[in-house]
Amino acid sequence: MNAILTEFVGTGLLLSAISYIGTPLAIGFALFVAVLLGGPISGGHFNPAVTLWAYLSHKIASEKAMLYVVAQLAAAVIVFLSKA
Repeated sequence: MNAILTEFVGTGLLLSAISYIGTPLAIGFALFVAVLLGGPISGGHFNPAVTLWAYLSHKIASEKAMLYVVAQLAAAVIVFLSKA
């Protein structure tokens, strides 16, 4: 459960930096913080494409990959709706 929440929060942080600030420095810093804090907990994917790669490389199980992608997409929807 902690890993799924970590993916949700990390993805939200990254997408918020992209949506609200948009500068490469802010995006890089947001990703740095998310991976630094969340990496040891969930692997620090924060992107469905990275999660898919980890699954196809047999680094994570299919159940975990599905839960990560759902958390990442939920964070994306929330950031998108808060921007509107």
